[in-house]
Amino acid sequence: MTNKTNTYFFVNIKNKYLNNILLFHKTIMSLLFVCFSANLYSQTTEEYRKIADESYRNGDYYSASIFYKTLLNKDSSDLEIAYQYANANRLYNNYIDAEYWYSYILAKDKHEKYPLSGFYQAEMNKYNGKYGLAIRNYKYFYNKNKGKNDYYTQKAFQEISSCNWASEKINDTVAVEITHLGKNVNTPYSEFGAVQLGDSMLVYSSLRKFAVNDFESFLPDVYLSKLYFSWISVAGFSSGRELNGKINNDEVHTANFCFDSQNSRAYFTRCGMNENAEMNCAIYMSELKDGKWEKASKLNNNINLDGYTSTQPTITNNNGNEVLYFSSNRPGGFGQTDIWYAISNNGEFQRPVNIGSNINTPGNEISPFYDTKSKSLYFSSDWHFGFGGFDIFHSIGELNQWTIPENLGFPINTTYNDMYFSVNETSNEGYLTSNRRGSYFIKGETCCNDIYAYKLFEKKPVVQTTPIEIKKDSITIEESIKKLLPLTLYFHNDEPTPNNMIVSTDKNYKQTLADYYAMKDIYKTEYSKGLKGIDSRKAVNDIDSFFINEVSNGFKSLELFAGLLLRDLQRGNEIRITVKGFASPLNNDEYNINLTKRRIVSLQNYLKEYNGGILESYIADSSNNKGKLFVYEEPLGKSMASKTVSDNPNDLRNSVYSIAAAKERKIQILYYDYASVKVADSTPKLGFFSDSINYGKLNRLTENAFTLRFKNIGKSAFSIKNITSDCNCFKFYFEETVIAPNKEGVFSLLIIPDDNKGKHKQILTLTLSPFDTQYYLPIYYE
Repeated sequence: MTNKTNTYFFVNIKNKYLNNILLFHKTIMSLLFVCFSANLYSQTTEEYRKIADESYRNGDYYSASIFYKTLLNKDSSDLEIAYQYANANRLYNNYIDAEYWYSYILAKDKHEKYPLSGFYQAEMNKYNGKYGLAIRNYKYFYNKNKGKNDYYTQKAFQEISSCNWASEKINDTVAVEITHLGKNVNTPYSEFGAVQLGDSMLVYSSLRKFAVNDFESFLPDVYLSKLYFSWISVAGFSSGRELNGKINNDEVHTANFCFDSQNSRAYFTRCGMNENAEMNCAIYMSELKDGKWEKASKLNNNINLDGYTSTQPTITNNNGNEVLYFSSNRPGGFGQTDIWYAISNNGEFQRPVNIGSNINTPGNEISPFYDTKSKSLYFSSDWHFGFGGFDIFHSIGELNQWTIPENLGFPINTTYNDMYFSVNETSNEGYLTSNRRGSYFIKGETCCNDIYAYKLFEKKPVVQTTPIEIKKDSITIEESIKKLLPLTLYFHNDEPTPNNMIVSTDKNYKQTLADYYAMKDIYKTEYSKGLKGIDSRKAVNDIDSFFINEVSNGFKSLELFAGLLLRDLQRGNEIRITVKGFASPLNNDEYNINLTKRRIVSLQNYLKEYNGGILESYIADSSNNKGKLFVYEEPLGKSMASKTVSDNPNDLRNSVYSIAAAKERKIQILYYDYASVKVADSTPKLGFFSDSINYGKLNRLTENAFTLRFKNIGKSAFSIKNITSDCNCFKFYFEETVIAPNKEGVFSLLIIPDDNKGKHKQILTLTLSPFDTQYYLPIYYE
């Protein structure tokens, strides 16, 4: 198996030989010793070469590339180092640098000492989308080596036709919408192999840091792949969590999950080192009993052939028998990695059969997925005609009878690596894995795999490349938006970025909401705790109603708001929105003000990332049409929370999980207006029905309660932010309701006269949102 096959067969496992990690540590420590020795300069090059080669052998190609680059900076004429550096870049998917250095080697070596440089140069040309150049270099390599008839010569001959095909098909785009799943699922490492269970859960594999070195950059981190799941809601995907039970294992890589048709058995792969320090994978099965996963058992030797790898299972039924399709490098195939099938008889899988030469090739066929409804096999291949490395293909049939595979087309496939295609129950939606540009990364733009969702259309969707020309409707965009206000968005307790005094967050509201929605069952359990019968059922129903009618509908309104906002900005308007933040009373004012600022920032992040970042230029004041978006913040603390909400941290039912507490944790988009409107027109204007009020003689033995009415006499909506006076004998009660132009509002006033007799005058100060406009009302009484 080639290094390339290893890289993708095991899905970019950085430190392939975990058992050899101590050997590498010893090598590093020898370097540290040398660095402090007297003959530092005479030995540094030799030690760096030793570390680079050891990293390369261990599959840590990124670290190897760093050390090789250090050596090249000292002596760029060393073609052996340059060749290893180019290979390391290729193997960790840094195609641009790899292409450059293969070209550099060929210019110096002329295909003599490093003959595969010509092949790899052409391969990198193709990965970088340079099909014409790739064809020329593949032809040169083939003509120079056609008498050999080895794998590389056959591959070069195949790639000449493949690149011609790709250059013709690259502009014939498929009607599909492809969406990156975002930070709740994807990380800067590698995520792959997503399958959706029903409409509420996504299960996928993720390669992440398992152990971090104690010597910072001198020692490599250890990575381990495990299975994760994410809940699906109206807001998208919740943050991924490790799959519970006995499936994941801290000693080996666990990946490539699939369910049987009854969702009662899970099949997956475990990969670890054999006695020869080689990575081997085997397929395991775990049964779900009483809601818990049983201890995983390794499938029989028919499936897991000693000394070879079996991985990437997908399960289906044929005439009442389970059929397992999987990838393997076992002997008897057509190429390096083939797809095989095995039929279960009385619970035991029989000897596997190769699915045939229509599918399998001299190259690698991996990540099979069988869609029972359409009797279709989806898989990835690096040999069939494609756009880049691994492309995704589709064939109809079963067992070893298949139609000629069809490439799924661009942009499902790209010039990079596209794998792990899966189909949801809806059939026109599903997921794929790719290292295409736009994936998260640490070590290079195309280093790592991420999961993408796709949605197929019958017709190609219309792509809008210029600002939309809006026709005048009977209802304006502004009127449509203002019907959505105030727009309320809810949060879980102390989210986002909990236990922190910072005033910003890198989360957007959609991410935060997805995690919040995933906690709905916890809210039901906690809020109904201690209740029985009808009271318990009512508590559960109240939580359901809150999440559906308040939380979910709030987000749907936000999506509608963002779409209307975009249309308004595309007209070149300068728009101001005012957002107010709220918190429950579980913390002090200082903490809660910072918390509400983070909540407002999460909305700003959502707007920046909306629809692929289409609003960002308007927020950054860099749009081509001079449209601008200004966001005004009004964070509030504990003092503004309802007095009826518990502030007892030991009473979680009422202080965290109650409807009353949940309704306090929110932000509201209150106002929407245009910066081009004159200040005089946009400033809130409040009118009382009298310039002053005289209550006459009051009862000094009790509180005197009054209701005051007012009217919005301006052209912009407002709400009362605060009411104050210089006298402690006044108390005020008001709701922060938005008052539209020409509408009336009320607030309550309690006067408790002091012992000073005679006539009194107090001035009420009303502060309005937005702009903190103040109005004054004299009050007279005796």
